[in-house]
Amino acid sequence: MRLLAAVDLGEEFQDVVETARFLQGALGMPAELLHVVPTSYLEALARRFPELAPSLEATLGSVEGKVREALAETGLKGQVFRGFPAQVVAGEALKSRLVLVGQRGVGALEVLARGGLARYLLHRGEVPVLLLPRAMKAVRRIAVGLDDSPASLSAFRVAEAWGRAMGAEVLGLHLVSGEGGCCFPTYLDPRGLALAEVLERARGHLEALLKATGVVEVSKGEDELDLLRLAEARGADLLVLGSKARSTWRHRLGRMVEALLTQSHLPLLVVPEAAVW
Repeated sequence: MRLLAAVDLGEEFQDVVETARFLQGALGMPAELLHVVPTSYLEALARRFPELAPSLEATLGSVEGKVREALAETGLKGQVFRGFPAQVVAGEALKSRLVLVGQRGVGALEVLARGGLARYLLHRGEVPVLLLPRAMKAVRRIAVGLDDSPASLSAFRVAEAWGRAMGAEVLGLHLVSGEGGCCFPTYLDPRGLALAEVLERARGHLEALLKATGVVEVSKGEDELDLLRLAEARGADLLVLGSKARSTWRHRLGRMVEALLTQSHLPLLVVPEAAVW
């Protein structure tokens, strides 16, 4: 199975290409670039003004040729399609094990990535999606946001597989908040317990679920961005979260994913609950 890098030709292009090259070697998986030329407006013009159809088709053909040249210069395999980007990328994602999307620039695909494209892919919950605010050229430490959900455990297993492939340390991070905060520990009753005891019991609970020891850090935190701050403080190069897209309705992706989707300064890998690596 391939990793699919959805690219625009804007300022994020090189970041996505560099990350695709790195992951191709690190994960032992062929990388393929995908560029989608949005055609709905030009197609509508051709229907309204048939006399323009030949010149519009010639323009689209020229654009596709230039894009193919740009993709070929990267040394990676590339494909160019026409259509609505979210639908085309989602269709190609079904033939892939991982999808990369850039989020740094202001080009058409980056704007979609912060809104329609990433959310469309994540809500489908069919393949892990790696969101890139910057290039990822090396991974020494992987942080995984943990709770006691199946989605979180799936994310941890994928992170472990990536860690083995890359020789990277995997660190599980879990926040505990008070009532009304982001991460109230519903799996225990913290009332009447000292904070240190709450943190220790939470750590033991998660280690039992993960069937691992020495990999979980539990910290007090009241909002979702506290997880990002903790991951950055621990020197993480990548943050991994599980997606609950197919298990809930109100918060389909999980509150943590919703909050960090556009806020993370780290590359963010969102893993569907059913993912197996």
